[in-house]
Amino acid sequence: MKKILLIILPAFAFLQCTAPKVETGKSNFKELGNYLSTEVKNGKLRGVHAMVYHEGTLVFDQFYGYRDFEALDSMRGDEQYFIQSMTKPIVSVGLMILVEEGKISLDDPVGKYLPQFSTPLVAKNPNEGIDVEKYPAKRSPTVKELLSHTSGMSHGLTATALDAQLLQRALSPENKTLNDRLKVLSDFPFLYEPGTRWNYSFSTDLLAGVIEKVSGQPLDQFLEERIFQPLGMKNTGYNLTESQAARIQVVYDFMPDTTLVKAANQPSPSGNTLFAGVNALFSTTQDYLTFAKMLLGQGELNGVRILKPETISLMTTDFTNGLLGHPQKEEVIAKIANGIVVDKDLNFVLEPGYGFGLGFGILLDSLAAERPTATNGEFFWGGANSTYFFINPKENLIGVMMTQIGFLPNPNPYHYHYGDQFRKHIYGSINK
Repeated sequence: MKKILLIILPAFAFLQCTAPKVETGKSNFKELGNYLSTEVKNGKLRGVHAMVYHEGTLVFDQFYGYRDFEALDSMRGDEQYFIQSMTKPIVSVGLMILVEEGKISLDDPVGKYLPQFSTPLVAKNPNEGIDVEKYPAKRSPTVKELLSHTSGMSHGLTATALDAQLLQRALSPENKTLNDRLKVLSDFPFLYEPGTRWNYSFSTDLLAGVIEKVSGQPLDQFLEERIFQPLGMKNTGYNLTESQAARIQVVYDFMPDTTLVKAANQPSPSGNTLFAGVNALFSTTQDYLTFAKMLLGQGELNGVRILKPETISLMTTDFTNGLLGHPQKEEVIAKIANGIVVDKDLNFVLEPGYGFGLGFGILLDSLAAERPTATNGEFFWGGANSTYFFINPKENLIGVMMTQIGFLPNPNPYHYHYGDQFRKHIYGSINK
């Protein structure tokens, strides 16, 4: 409980720093620019880059602050970000490429491809840790359930003993390959029966394993050949060149007094061999906008088709209706990320008004979500280092915001805040 509450503690004191304004957007986005620049000047951010694409035009492209505050190295707009869970939508698209080709069915049990997950066990009391009493699940989760985070697995983020052990072992530097991580995940019981509730999880790592099994390629090679090269995403991957590594945005952590300090653990730019599905990709704001434009274009960008329109439509359809994991407003005790809250039982569940498709969170009811200026159908996700993107097909709108503030081990009191504020300013601007 303490771990969760720390994440949402309010903050009051921040360091000051200078931040040159570099580029401007349309006049009606001045409030967004002023907001971001003020956050940097007040020490709440070290460096930030935001892009807004509306009705076929890049209407906002501004960056403020420093790539490296200690070195006084100012932002240039081509920084490399460790995008953490914004890896998940990319890997989900990769999986759907193989579904379109008929090599995978969404209804296939994952055990068909990863036998170690054929007969998962379910924990009776996750507070007792990995040695908890377990019982056999009724079945293996399906590919569709892995995509929609309804597999019954966990992401190791709650305050239970089981999750603490899972997160430590899954993210251990001893895991050198995807198979190493999958071995760890297969050693842990699920939290729930597959297909019974939404719960944020490591399930996209299993999808990565399925991609490698079916394609016969390492995940990094598959994504490069099937997504990054065709779209011209030259600055996205699990490893960076020397020139790209020189542009890495430094990761910062909040201290208990809410000042920002350089994180002790910075992402390694090269030599990476664990090509994960849930995290680990580097990208730039521009590259991720390119990926998002393909999604907004119903799977096509500049004459290059990655997925069919009907596949994008399916991926942005809610698959959580009727399942557990949809708390009422009065049952929510903390907001953790855009679309994710903690309920009174300390479960990581969907924020009221939201659902989840095949790789994306989805805004289903803007009033229930207390976002009256937004339109339903927005789909999105974010990363633990405070990176965010959203796409609203009805508004022909994309927003991408990149900064680098870590989530662990020191909780970020603004983890969801910036995603919310970014959206608020954008919708306010386009609705003027």
